[in-house]
Amino acid sequence: MKSLQDFLKTGAFSLLGLGLVTAPAQAVNITTSSDPNLLVNNILGSGITISNATYQGAPIASGIFTNGLASGIGIDNGIILTTGNAKLASGPNTTESASSSNKLPGDADLSALISGVKTYDASVLEFEFTSTTGNLFFNYVFASEEYNEYVNSKFNDVFGFFLDGKNIALIPGTNTPVSINTVNGGNPFGSNATNPHLFNNNALSDGGIYNLQYDGFTNVFSAQFLGLSEGVHRLKIAIADVGDYRYDSAVFIQAGTFSSGEPPKPEIPEPTPVAEPTPVPQPEIPEPTPVPEPTPVPQPTTPVPTPVPVQQVPEPTTIFGVLASAALGLTSLRKRRIVTTKTLR
Repeated sequence: MKSLQDFLKTGAFSLLGLGLVTAPAQAVNITTSSDPNLLVNNILGSGITISNATYQGAPIASGIFTNGLASGIGIDNGIILTTGNAKLASGPNTTESASSSNKLPGDADLSALISGVKTYDASVLEFEFTSTTGNLFFNYVFASEEYNEYVNSKFNDVFGFFLDGKNIALIPGTNTPVSINTVNGGNPFGSNATNPHLFNNNALSDGGIYNLQYDGFTNVFSAQFLGLSEGVHRLKIAIADVGDYRYDSAVFIQAGTFSSGEPPKPEIPEPTPVAEPTPVPQPEIPEPTPVPEPTPVPQPTTPVPTPVPVQQVPEPTTIFGVLASAALGLTSLRKRRIVTTKTLR
């Protein structure tokens, strides 16, 4: 049933195997431990008192992790519970089938979350606690080798946080349990995805960009419950393989966040500041040499013409007066001549 996909997962000709991919310099560090008090005290925060801690599972399946931010999971340190070997969590991603079968039974509460499908290799941490405020919060990330090729199949590794028997490991704002089939990038990746905005792909076939062995993992989620009744309550943290013993899954729980206060903020690393580029010296552009004003060319002097005297032309009335006077004078002269003549005669 899995033979072809198993072959593709375990083939010897991976890019990492050929040394063609360079992994980041740091990876999450795992120290295995099955001491329930050590595990619980690592995640213990303010306002909570814990008692009667127990652990069921393989000694190699649980432990303490550090340097998670360098691997990109969004939580720097805390505890890890797995369905196989916790040390397999350290990156880089060198195979799509990292597995460790512990040959242990599953868990009935986990089987009930997935409609009774049989579970295997369960790791279970349980303890009792009281809360000073009546509230409960803690941060976690779910990761798995079942991504992406077993998304939407029966090989749907499962985990749960059972508070007084009720699972509170839910997709934020819903009543849907967090699992491979409810948070993923699809199968094949990018197709038929469910809540892909809450998923981080790390499949080797897609480049395995995170320094983590698991092929995919969720965003940092906050499990919470408000309004607990007074008195002692019980929490069960459990994870198991589904359908077979193969392909490990894990849940990372952030240190110091199991508290009664406000929901803790995810430890999202600040992006590395990008260095300002060195300014490139600009060539000095010389100021343009001013162009001298052209020497004015002397213009030839044009003599002013001598004004021509204007002859006064008598007005027509004046001419008529002169003529009339002349005619009158001639007439008078003739009369004088006549008179004189007559007198002489």
